[in-house]
Amino acid sequence: MNLDFDSSRLNKKKGDYAFGDSIHLADPSLQARAVEYKRNLSGRMRAVSGQDIPRIHAERGYYATRKYDGEFSLVFFNGEKLISVNPGGTVRMGLPCFAEAEKLLKAAKVKSCVLGAEIYMKVSPTKALAIQQVVSVLRNPKTEAETERLGLAVFDIVETDGEPVETLKKKFSLLEKWFGKGKLVHPVDHVITEKTEKIMEVFADWVIGEGSEGVVLQHDQANWYKIKLRHSLDAAIIGFSEGSEDRKGMLHDLLVAVMRNDGTFQELTRVGGGFSDDDRREIVKELKKSIVPSDYVAVNNDYVAYEMIAPGPVVELSCLDLIAESGRGGSVNRMVLKYDGKRYSALSRMPLVSVISPQFIRIRDDKEATVEDVNIRQVSEMVPVVAAEKSAEDPAGDPSTLLERAVYTKTMRGNLMVRKLLLWKTNKEDRPDFPAYVVYFTDFSPNRQTPLERDIRIATTEARALKMFEKMAEENFIGGWEKGGK
Repeated sequence: MNLDFDSSRLNKKKGDYAFGDSIHLADPSLQARAVEYKRNLSGRMRAVSGQDIPRIHAERGYYATRKYDGEFSLVFFNGEKLISVNPGGTVRMGLPCFAEAEKLLKAAKVKSCVLGAEIYMKVSPTKALAIQQVVSVLRNPKTEAETERLGLAVFDIVETDGEPVETLKKKFSLLEKWFGKGKLVHPVDHVITEKTEKIMEVFADWVIGEGSEGVVLQHDQANWYKIKLRHSLDAAIIGFSEGSEDRKGMLHDLLVAVMRNDGTFQELTRVGGGFSDDDRREIVKELKKSIVPSDYVAVNNDYVAYEMIAPGPVVELSCLDLIAESGRGGSVNRMVLKYDGKRYSALSRMPLVSVISPQFIRIRDDKEATVEDVNIRQVSEMVPVVAAEKSAEDPAGDPSTLLERAVYTKTMRGNLMVRKLLLWKTNKEDRPDFPAYVVYFTDFSPNRQTPLERDIRIATTEARALKMFEKMAEENFIGGWEKGGK
């Protein structure tokens, strides 16, 4: 297992801690493994609330494991060193908890392994903001001592010495053997549960009593479950869809939004559950009085367009989880809308969250669709949301910067053919609707059926973009093409 990294591309922080982009790994496919692992794990997991515990067939014998509020990563160890790679492509090394894990694995004579783990805050005085603290320290620790507050909770052995570990019993046995005496690295807290009462007891102790993020039930053959407390949010109704046929005149679902500090509305989620039939009739009746025009069209899961309404009323909703990352580690982008008092217009998509299992609780007659009552901070205080404080109406910003340019020409049958390859930095990388770098290739040949052909590639780092530029140049500027021209 080659874990070498281009040291010149490392972002070095306090002590031995450093991080960088997975493209600079000797084996950049490690990120793909992290993405695939997370996708498979998410597909296997069912999210339920604490009140649904009695519906789980506990007698099958589950491993109940504590869910830590941190950064998920795959951890790779090759017998000498250990690194982590998250689905977003960030490689980390040199954390004190990593150094301890290396030492323990070497002592256990492990030749290589791949582990599923969470980097989390071991000492967290404000539990509700634990993930923000983890992100803050990982991004820019103020002192070396601050990195020592990060722990590594290992919940899975993907493989060891090149072989998979088939059963949970074997996995947790090995984890205890390797990390049972660790201080900064350790197996996730876990117990075997064969009765519903035991699961409820664990949930009450860890989640309600100690403020953990949740409980995960793992099983070798049966479904896995993620059990969490439901969150409560206040959001403004900005649209609705009506039922059809025998449900005509009844609500199908609501489109709700939170407000950003600049007064714009950002789509949060669709809410279709938690209503009584009386609620559905009364809500549709009232919302039809507030329909307004919109330049933006949103549709529900049945591809029925929402009727947009003047913002409000405010609803209280509950949900099982708020997830700020997509399966590939990128942000979850939602449309931001401007309402001018008469109609909606779309501005851009900006990072927010996926809302898991939203349920209607009640209409909040005591609140209005204002920045104070339905602010995006409700979300960003629970999970990190990129650019939550940024205005959606910022001007375009600095112009793009041209980094590389190549023009080649070729004459065939009296016709001049031109190929251009450009690389530029957009200077808008903090905006989710813009890529950081663009590689743009044009191929003009007047004797073709389609004279002008284009190829556009985007990249998140300059290194990625330069590799794309060089590869496209090698592929296209051969066989008689001469450099020159504009």
